[in-house]
Amino acid sequence: GDRARSISVAHSPRNPSRNPSEMPIGAIQRARLDVLTLGGHDGSKELRCHRRDDSTSSVSSAHIGASERTCAQVHSYKYTSPPSTTFEKLFLQRWWTYVVERWCPLWVAPNALTFGGLFFVIITYAMIWSLSPALAHDAPTWAYVLSAVFMFTYQTADGIDGKQARRTKSGSPLGEVVDHGCDAVCTCVYGMMFVDMLSVGFATPSARRTAIAMMTASRFFFSVDTVSSTYTGRLPVNTTFDVQEMQVCLQITTIVFGFIGNEVLNTYPVSIPYLGERGVGQLVVDAGMVFGALSRMGTFLGTVTSKEVPPHWPKHRSPSRIAAFCVVSEIFNGVCLYYAPNLALAHATNMLLFAEAEMSIMRLRVSDPDWPLFNWLSVLIMAMTTMVPAGDMFTGGILLGAALFLLIHRSATLASQVTGCLGIHPNIFILPPSAKKD
Repeated sequence: GDRARSISVAHSPRNPSRNPSEMPIGAIQRARLDVLTLGGHDGSKELRCHRRDDSTSSVSSAHIGASERTCAQVHSYKYTSPPSTTFEKLFLQRWWTYVVERWCPLWVAPNALTFGGLFFVIITYAMIWSLSPALAHDAPTWAYVLSAVFMFTYQTADGIDGKQARRTKSGSPLGEVVDHGCDAVCTCVYGMMFVDMLSVGFATPSARRTAIAMMTASRFFFSVDTVSSTYTGRLPVNTTFDVQEMQVCLQITTIVFGFIGNEVLNTYPVSIPYLGERGVGQLVVDAGMVFGALSRMGTFLGTVTSKEVPPHWPKHRSPSRIAAFCVVSEIFNGVCLYYAPNLALAHATNMLLFAEAEMSIMRLRVSDPDWPLFNWLSVLIMAMTTMVPAGDMFTGGILLGAALFLLIHRSATLASQVTGCLGIHPNIFILPPSAKKD
C-alpha cells in the first residue's frame, strides 16, 4: 500500500435539519443483513456513536456500525509511514511527487486515484486470461507490454494517493483500508501474471499444482504482511528490496519476455540435487521466491514474539491465531482452485473474496475490534466453485457476482462506519469542504 497516507481528518458538519435515519437511504442502509454480517455490524441495532457534532452540540449520532467502542477505535487510529526502499529513494518518490503536483488537481479525491489505478489492474487481468487462457505465455507481445504499463500505472496511483491526501487534508483511516483492499486484488493479478510469464500453465496435474502453489504463495505472503502491519500499525518493509522493487522488476521482465520469449530462463542448465536441471534464469527466480518467503516469515516472527502490545490493537485478538486462520484459509482456497473445473472463474471469485478477507483483518485496528474474521458465505462460495462445470458460465457468473456483492457490501458498511464516526461525508470520493477551500 501507500507509504505516506495522511491521517489528518477534516470534519464537515451534517445538516441538522435532516436526520439521515429518516431518509429512505438511511432505511436501506440499516436493513437487516444479518446473513452477511452475523448481526449488528451493519447498524441494524440502531446503535449510536458517542461523538460531538459541532453543528448540533449533540454528543450522539446514529450511523451504520455505531457504538462507543467502535468509534473510539476509529479515533485511536494512527498511521506510521515505513522507511523508503531502494527504488523509492532512487526514482519512485520523485516520480510520484511530479505526477501528483503536475497532473492531479486539488479537487480529485485520493480514493478516486486508488480506484482509478485499480481499473487498469482489472483490464490487465481480463486481457491476460483472454489472450493466454492456458497461462502458458501465449499472449501477443503488445498485450504484455500493455500489461506492464497498466500495472505501473496502478503502482503510480497507489504511490500518489497519500500525497494527494496530504495536499487536500482529506486523509482518514479509511484510506489505508482502501489501499490495502486494492493491493490485495493487485497481488492476485501479479500471481496469475507470474504463472503465465514462466509458462507454468495448468494443463497437467503437476503443472496445475505448481500454478496453484505460486498463486497461493503470493497471497500467503500478503496475508502475513497484513497481520504484521495491522498489529504493529506499520507496514513491514525490507529497505533494500521489497514490494516496490518486485513490482518494477516484474514489469520490466514482462516486457522483455514479451519480446524475446521466456526460453532464456532455461539456458545454461545447472544440475541441482532433488530439483534436477534448472536454468540459470529459473534459479534466480527460485532464489527470489525463497528470499521473499524467509523475509516475510522473519517479519512475522518478530511481530508475534514482541512483548509490547500496540495500544490500537485489540488485546483479546491474538495475531498468531489470526495468522493461523489465514494459513488455513489459503490452504482451503488453494484446494478449491485445484479442483475447480473453470480455473479462470474460480480465481476471479477467490480474488474478490481475498480482498474482502484482508480488509476484514485491517478492520480490527481501524474500526471494529470485535469484527468476526470467519465468513461462512465466503467458504460456501469458494466450495461451490469446485462444482461448476467448465462450460457453465451462468453458474460461475452467479458465484462471481455473489463474491463481488459481498466485497461491495462489506466495504460500504466499513466506509459508513468510519465516516459516521468521524463526521465526514459518507461518499469516499468527495472531498470535505475544508479541503476544497485550501
